[in-house]
Amino acid sequence: MGGEVNGKADGINPRGIHDVDNQIAVFRDIAEALNRANDISSAMDALLPRLGEALGLRTAWAFRFNEQKRSFVEVGASGLPPALDECGQRRLRTGWCECQSQFVERKLDEAVNIVRCSRLKSAVGDTGNLHFHASIPLRTKSKSLGILNLAAPGTTVFDAETLAFLATVGRQVAVAMERAQVLQADRDHADRLQRLAKIATDWVGDARPDRLLQHAVESYVREYGYRACGVIEQPQGQRAAGSDLAEVNILAVAETKSAADEERPYVYTAPSGEVRPLEECCSILLSEAKSALTANIPMTSLALRVESDLPHAFDSQDELLLQAFAWQVATSYVHASGRQQALRNAQLQERQRIAADLHDSVSQRLFSAQLLLRTAVAQLRELTDNVPSTILRVEELLRDSQQEMRDFVRALRRDDSQSSLYEALRDRVRTLRMQQGIQVSLAVDDSNHLEPDPPIRLALLAILDEALHNALKHADAKSITVRCDQTTATLVVRVEDDGVGLPDAAIGKGFGTRTMVERARAIGGAVAFRRSPTGGTVVEVQVPIHAPEKGDGQT
Repeated sequence: MGGEVNGKADGINPRGIHDVDNQIAVFRDIAEALNRANDISSAMDALLPRLGEALGLRTAWAFRFNEQKRSFVEVGASGLPPALDECGQRRLRTGWCECQSQFVERKLDEAVNIVRCSRLKSAVGDTGNLHFHASIPLRTKSKSLGILNLAAPGTTVFDAETLAFLATVGRQVAVAMERAQVLQADRDHADRLQRLAKIATDWVGDARPDRLLQHAVESYVREYGYRACGVIEQPQGQRAAGSDLAEVNILAVAETKSAADEERPYVYTAPSGEVRPLEECCSILLSEAKSALTANIPMTSLALRVESDLPHAFDSQDELLLQAFAWQVATSYVHASGRQQALRNAQLQERQRIAADLHDSVSQRLFSAQLLLRTAVAQLRELTDNVPSTILRVEELLRDSQQEMRDFVRALRRDDSQSSLYEALRDRVRTLRMQQGIQVSLAVDDSNHLEPDPPIRLALLAILDEALHNALKHADAKSITVRCDQTTATLVVRVEDDGVGLPDAAIGKGFGTRTMVERARAIGGAVAFRRSPTGGTVVEVQVPIHAPEKGDGQT
């Protein structure tokens, strides 16, 4: 012992690496350590110190490769010198090196010496006299799993016998990593499903279907860190094919900040043309998406979509999770839609009941009073040629009240929930145009409008009904113009007439104008009255597209 045999000191090769006298014992020891590990990180933690001890090495590190995302996503290390260990091993987690280039290009099929290690060459500080390292590919028959790197001080490369030993260890490690990877994937999927059930409590009870969708995608992005998630409505005929579409209706969307604004995960970037091309992806939620997943929401015409500005960002686990999320959203959305429709039906039934009561009671009594007054007027005319003006005025008021009651009953019975706002406006204008002596026009640019929430639409139409009624009955108008303008958040409707004008002292005093103001305030809007340039009246109604959240200061 202590002399040289064939150029070696006893048991030590020229790099200072121990010869492995009992390789079987080492393999068994490594196998036992790997079998006890239940995930990839703990497998690396168990392997690297034992392998270093068997060979007399102090430094080893490993990369785990995600073949789907074409990235090295995890690092395990042991005995790193200060230059590689500083800043959370940042030197190993950034940039790229020769071994990774050869691995991705499938040129690293066996254990080799890497003599041009860019990480060691560019490291600043104490490198522990490391210059070269051996790289061992970790592959099974079906998967490329990662790279194992071993280094010893000095400038002499590893000999063939040591590399052959390391290649055998690499195959052993690859099998253990594949098993750990499968188990880890199962655990991760179960954990993500559990978290999915928990975040549902944030939004499943929302009674508004549109708000439910928005809260759902916000929770999904917040919990899982996706770049963007949204709900889209696919055109007819495209849903079954699941095609990526540039023009769809986006009903809800949530985003996180771009990966460019934060520290990106460690991703290998191969030379141009040496990796597979980017997957075909149509940007819908992001300005420039490089990968996307879409899952249909069952029982609806909608779909969930996630997008990323990174290539190959999604794998089969992301797809399974999105499908589970789609079913979860479908159940809650269908229930919320059913509740909303039931509420609309109940409101319509109540309006129709009130209309029937008004028609059968107040309207009939007004009609009876009008008939009695006509009889009285006829009897008076038989007695004298001069009928008192007071009686004639009462008959006129009864006639007007009867007409107003008919209009009121007709408005109550109208089901505005089944039509869009602009369809309802056109219907009103079409009815008004049938009256003689009045011109009514509607100015609407509905080429790209957003439909207001149902409560907003119903309240707005009630306000407009009152404004049109006032223009016809009290302003003695000959021309009425209704104009609609819209932004992404606000809808403004103006009713302008050429009538006698509304006295300033009368604004807000009458029951009708006071009701208009109260209706607008209840939905987060406002009503303004002013004189028009022609001397008539302008009623301007400004309301939000979406109903205000509870707690926004609305009462």
